[in-house]
Amino acid sequence: MKFFAVFLAFVVATQASSIPGYSYWCSRNFCVYPTPNSYCYRLPFSQNWCNAKYYADCLREYPCPDPSSKNMCEEEQEDIAGFVETFRVKLETKRGKIQTALEKKLAPFECTVKNLHARYLSTFKCYLAKVLCKTSEAYCTKVEKYEEKLDDLECDAVEKFNKDVQKIIDQIKCFHEQLLSRFQTCLDTRKCRVDAYCSGLEQKSGDAQEKYEQCLTAHMTKRKEWVECIFGVIYEDTIKTTTFAEAMVAYQAMLDSDKKWYVKDFKKKIEAAVEQLKDCYRCNYKCYFNTGCYGFNRRSFRKTIKCLPAAPQYNYKLIRVCVFNPEWKAPCPAPEPEDKEEEEEETFVEKTYTDCVDVAYNKYLEDLCAKIEEWKLKVTTWKSDSDTYLKSQISCMKPKKSYCGTEPSDAEVTAYQEKLEGQAECWLDNHECRLIAQIVSLDSQWKCRIENWKCQALAYISKAKAQFDCCIANKGTKTSQYDCVLDEKICRLREQLNKRLQSMLCQHKELFESFFQCMFGCTAEGELIGTLRTDYIECVDAKVEAVLTEFDEFWCVEKPKYVTVYECGFKCMPKVSIPGLRTNWQWRFCKPSLSSFFRSYC
Repeated sequence: MKFFAVFLAFVVATQASSIPGYSYWCSRNFCVYPTPNSYCYRLPFSQNWCNAKYYADCLREYPCPDPSSKNMCEEEQEDIAGFVETFRVKLETKRGKIQTALEKKLAPFECTVKNLHARYLSTFKCYLAKVLCKTSEAYCTKVEKYEEKLDDLECDAVEKFNKDVQKIIDQIKCFHEQLLSRFQTCLDTRKCRVDAYCSGLEQKSGDAQEKYEQCLTAHMTKRKEWVECIFGVIYEDTIKTTTFAEAMVAYQAMLDSDKKWYVKDFKKKIEAAVEQLKDCYRCNYKCYFNTGCYGFNRRSFRKTIKCLPAAPQYNYKLIRVCVFNPEWKAPCPAPEPEDKEEEEEETFVEKTYTDCVDVAYNKYLEDLCAKIEEWKLKVTTWKSDSDTYLKSQISCMKPKKSYCGTEPSDAEVTAYQEKLEGQAECWLDNHECRLIAQIVSLDSQWKCRIENWKCQALAYISKAKAQFDCCIANKGTKTSQYDCVLDEKICRLREQLNKRLQSMLCQHKELFESFFQCMFGCTAEGELIGTLRTDYIECVDAKVEAVLTEFDEFWCVEKPKYVTVYECGFKCMPKVSIPGLRTNWQWRFCKPSLSSFFRSYC
């Protein structure tokens, strides 16, 4: 297709440059002129003239980076129309250069047209001379008219050339106006959005500062109320410091000064951050000529943006301090000694207790003898009953038959029964002796136990007598020892109480000091506020001394009473309780089985 288009252009150019022959001129009555194509001139129109990149030397984005400025980019333009007008002037200059370059093509074009007309005029004169005489008036008239016609065609061609140039310039100007219009629209839109962003940022900054100041006021009010509450608690709603109200006024002034400093410091930081955010936002919000619209570089904005600074923390601690009320629980006071008209005599009669032991000893022996006789009677009765039973059974028994099967005679039966009766009597005597031996063994064992009990009871009475004598001898010494022990115990209790109170006092002072430092800080050394600490330390020290004084006064009164009660209660009264002997007198009487006799002898 490209080759075909080039070929057609060549054919047209050849036809335009060739002059028809004489017959053609005659057929046209010598009114032959160059074809319209002969006056066509294609001006070189570059597409870059309608591209914003072509004007990069005079157009630029807005805003541009400005390393020499303290900001990230150039300053904002207040007069947008004037700023756009500077670019319009630059574009006009650029269009003038393009127009000048296009108009330089006019001279060669005119030269080409004149040469073409000269050839046609020469041909016209040559062909016309064949018909008319060169010196004739008709010849001169026709030649003059033909030249005028060629001059008109040349003027039309130049005028068309200038119109084409102006058309190209108008097209470029239209493009420039579109660029400038879109650029100005972009600038207006950008200005509105930047102003809206800055207004929102200012509003947000103002709200943050106002809220921070309100929070500071609330916290400082809470601190002051906490101080008043704690001093009311530790003094039990009776503040003894006369300068407390003045100290609270000074404390409020200190809090107000701190609040002003915090607000001023935060305002300085947030204003610097707001300026940086504004600069960052507007420098990343740019208007471009190549597209004629705005663009916001979010990636660069995220890298360079810094959020509004957080409000500085107002750190403080609310330490609770409870009231310091040291107490000492006094022991029970000493009981009053009972008044007795007649005091019991402190004596110990040993014979009274030994006689009781002898009576119990004889009683145990008598009971044992009765039990022995009872057990022996059981054995005798068993023997008598068993003898009668065995004889009755033997009287019915007969010897076994002989091998021949003959019955035993009466003499044999009588001899057999007498033999069994003798064996039965011997068997009963043996078992009676064995049972009697058991009873005798038990008798000797119990008598031995009764003797041992008597010896132990008499030893116990002797020991009680010795303890009584020792108690009588040591009664005065024990009273003196009790007095010394009581003194030592009182001193030890006072040391323990003092140690406990000092430990509680130290812990309470540390807690109060922590509270004081957290609430008042370095200003605690001031005259008014420092008095609060001094007065309270003296107050808690006085409470500890009051408890110790109460302890000393209590024992100063109660100690003689305790000694008196001890003397009255220290009596050597014998308390002897002789343990008795457990006498169960048990003997298991196991009767021998009579069937064993028959199994053994029959």
